[in-house]
Amino acid sequence: GTALVTQDEALLWTDSRYFNEANLQLDARYWKLMKQGQPKVPTIPKFLGELAAKHYKESSEPLQIGIDPFVHPAAFAKEVQDALGSAARKELDDEDLTIGKLETSHPNLVDPLWESRPPIPTSPFRVHPLEYAGLSVADKVEKIRAQMTEQKATLAVFCTLDDVAYLLNMRSMGDVETCPVGIAYATISHDQVTLYCDAAKVQSPEVKEHLADVVVKPYDDIVGDIKGHCEAAPATNKVWMDKSRSNLALVSSIPAPKQQLVDSQNAVTPMKACKNEAEMEGMRKAHIVDGAAMAKFMAWLEHTIVVEGRSVSEVEVDEVLTGCRAEQP
Repeated sequence: GTALVTQDEALLWTDSRYFNEANLQLDARYWKLMKQGQPKVPTIPKFLGELAAKHYKESSEPLQIGIDPFVHPAAFAKEVQDALGSAARKELDDEDLTIGKLETSHPNLVDPLWESRPPIPTSPFRVHPLEYAGLSVADKVEKIRAQMTEQKATLAVFCTLDDVAYLLNMRSMGDVETCPVGIAYATISHDQVTLYCDAAKVQSPEVKEHLADVVVKPYDDIVGDIKGHCEAAPATNKVWMDKSRSNLALVSSIPAPKQQLVDSQNAVTPMKACKNEAEMEGMRKAHIVDGAAMAKFMAWLEHTIVVEGRSVSEVEVDEVLTGCRAEQP
């Protein structure tokens, strides 16, 4: 979910998967649940637009909206800006009037309060074998560099964890529960591939050998590196970054007026969608294995409900199905 705190109230937007849980856990004295997607529940951008219009009418000052640029996608910031413009036109009859401003320079206000916050996970990467990946890292990089030339880009940035995992043929278990990806960024220039992650993630001999041609740098270095790349040759250097899959901090590291930004679907997205032969064969085998697990689970479910005549809870269903899958090779 997404929390929003104003001077008057605190609100949590979440989707239908968490309506019941949120009602159980939120302290109703302080928090209001905004049931995302339900009738008469505005989106966060629309809510902020309406709030900014009200604030401007009362004070003649723009509403200052603080967001952490590292946890919000650049596309969200664009949605908020569009909503502010729409609200200014609708409520004040002036679309060009600045009724709200996004403030990203201040630290996240939650960080100093969350004293027991666990550290960022550093689960080690493992190599995803070529027999399953189908394409080597070198082959993928070659394809991307060809597209960079077409896009007239000198640096391609990959921000989402699945993009990085696919690009570098690596997986990790532990950073994100039930998802085999690791916390990292990656960039490709015409002469270098860089992985930004915690050093603890790349310590095994196999991974070090796998990344022999990849420069590994600290996770937080990427912002400065993007900015430095732009400043090194303002007239020619351009950064290819899909704003819909990039956080606001990385996009903001490109100097205004963003003429050095190439904002279009990144090269990895269609590569992941168009499976190669090895990937398709892996999917077939995975479905056969999972089909066997599902058949065993359905037999158990039928026996439990029809023969034993008892009901089952969602938790029990999850435990049994997970167990059936765990039994498979």
